[in-house]
Amino acid sequence: MNGVIFTILSLAFLTAAFLAWYFTHKTREKERLIMLEKGMELPHSSENKKNFGFSFPWLKTGVLLVSLSIGLLIGLILEEHVGQYWGAPPLFLVLFGGVGMIIAHFLDKKKD
Repeated sequence: MNGVIFTILSLAFLTAAFLAWYFTHKTREKERLIMLEKGMELPHSSENKKNFGFSFPWLKTGVLLVSLSIGLLIGLILEEHVGQYWGAPPLFLVLFGGVGMIIAHFLDKKKD
């Protein structure tokens, strides 16, 4: 029964993600067509690329994922050596995730 619920929830999540992407894509396409019809410049044209300031924060994401992995690894190792469940993996996952977010913030601040 749990497998059926998990499958239904997974399919619902994937469907919602796809529909969000699809409608966002269609809306941007319509917006571009309207701008072209009115003779306006597209914000992503080759001349305006340097003015477009968004870039995905790969460094922040990488630091966060690495710190989460280290926290999970340390939590699992400690739990194995203690021999009983005392909540080490979730505790260290949250702890190292927070530390990773702080480090990523300061790394991104230096870049600016």
